[in-house]
Amino acid sequence: MASLIIRWAGRLALLVSCLHGVATYAEQSLEKPLVVAVAANFAGAAEQLAADFTNKTGVPIRLVIGSTGLLYAQITQGAPVDLFLAADTDRPLALVTQNFGVDQSYAVYTRGRIVLWVPGAEDVPDPEAFLTAVDSVALANPLLAPYGRAASEVMARFPGQSAGLRVVRGQNIGSTFTQIASGAVPGGFVALSQVLAKDISRQHYRVIPEEWHQPIEQALVVVNNQDMHPAAQSFRDFLLSKKASVMLGALGYVVEGG
Repeated sequence: MASLIIRWAGRLALLVSCLHGVATYAEQSLEKPLVVAVAANFAGAAEQLAADFTNKTGVPIRLVIGSTGLLYAQITQGAPVDLFLAADTDRPLALVTQNFGVDQSYAVYTRGRIVLWVPGAEDVPDPEAFLTAVDSVALANPLLAPYGRAASEVMARFPGQSAGLRVVRGQNIGSTFTQIASGAVPGGFVALSQVLAKDISRQHYRVIPEEWHQPIEQALVVVNNQDMHPAAQSFRDFLLSKKASVMLGALGYVVEGG
């Protein structure tokens, strides 16, 4: 009788242990963060949108910030990313073409603007006058960052003034902002969203006309991986919602119809 009780006690302990393991696994699954790779210019906006989504759904989101080019390279090399928010359309489309991205998930979610930011200026001159007066200028690397490419297109409009300038290229628009803020360069080209997020006085920056460069259309795509997060599509849809568009308009982005 005693041996029977011992056997049943052992089986009960094993069952409790298994149930505990199942519960722990389920809890971990619910807490698994949605990993979103975000172009540096969109970091501030992504933080606000992610917080809003998490508050409503309970799904935690981890943002990986970097230049569009480097994030794209990491995804193609197998980085564990669920959703890619780029600063261009080329890389998300390339991911779809290479089967790294889910075709039906591709969409343009916003359009960016660039500004000439000169922290020490009482009234920022037009780009031509600025480039004539300084010996250095900062912009993001055009090969990695679409905002840098747009800045280089603006500078190309003034070849005489740009010739001979020391060009300080940041790895992404975030590092370019830091370089200018530190005083390492007198000024340069950053995203409108960045100066608005930092509440920088309007007298210290000048918005660049959109016709001076190719449109900075920013696209997203759900990454096609074996462990795709179940909330990836939901967050993608939220980013394309009317509520998100209103938020983005206030943060310095051009929304559809805006």
